[in-house]
Amino acid sequence: MDLQDLRLFSAVMRGGSLSRAAREAHCSQPTVSRRIQGLESELGTPLLVRGSRTVSPTPAGLEFLHFAETALAAEADLRARIQRPWLLHGDLHVAASTTPGEGFVPGLLAEFTDGQPELRTQLHIMDSRAVEECVLLGHCDAGFTGHLPAPGLLRSEAVGTDELVLVVGDHHPYCDQPEMPLDVLCRQNFVERGEGSGTRRTVEEALAGIAPDFAHRRIMLTVSSAQALLASVRSGVGCGFVSLASLRGAAAEGLHAVRISGHPLQRSIYLILPPQPAAKALAFAALVRVRASVREDLGARASVR
Repeated sequence: MDLQDLRLFSAVMRGGSLSRAAREAHCSQPTVSRRIQGLESELGTPLLVRGSRTVSPTPAGLEFLHFAETALAAEADLRARIQRPWLLHGDLHVAASTTPGEGFVPGLLAEFTDGQPELRTQLHIMDSRAVEECVLLGHCDAGFTGHLPAPGLLRSEAVGTDELVLVVGDHHPYCDQPEMPLDVLCRQNFVERGEGSGTRRTVEEALAGIAPDFAHRRIMLTVSSAQALLASVRSGVGCGFVSLASLRGAAAEGLHAVRISGHPLQRSIYLILPPQPAAKALAFAALVRVRASVREDLGARASVR
């Protein structure tokens, strides 16, 4: 029994006759008949009920047809994998902090899966510290954060830039001002992201040496997402820092971005990988590197209102 036997039997079942199978296989009818008889002899049971013009499967023939089709499909899949090694399989889990996760990462994943029918992707949005933990523990294949991971086992590289701004509501005294002095900033009521947020860590590190009083600011509310922060600012709870990229379209209604006088808050967006990335993670990272648009998609395309 070989693959040609399986192909011939499958052709016989599709056409309902030995002659049709012979035409499909470009061989003679006696050759088809001899191969089928060889299968029946090897298996020790009839596979076909032979009529004057057509044939039909016996119960054993139906079982063998299922086996043949399964084996032929597996053989075709094996050939595809060997002949097209660029095809990826399984699941790609990507973790991302809010700014990249709600910004450019979905588009990158859509592009990456195009032409990869057997690859499934999942995007998990969380704060930067949780992204690092997920990648380090192997729960995710790659990650994006707004804060450089601490030196250690993770591989990281900058793949984009971002600007952080203070966002205030319509009735804030600085709603129509482009900048706010540091001393005024330290007296504000704040809505903050959680301590694992890359945005929060970046702002605190940037202001630590130039505005010591900022460490003692009044935090009115702590939220888990940028969208919750924007909603809280809009409702008048306080002001807060977000990526300028978050202030687009409807999200910016009733809100105003204010820079800190003399101290623009720029940061990088990082791609992080585990110490030994899987092939699919390396392929995804290669796409990220060659997409120059990643470096524009964040703050560069937004404007301060």
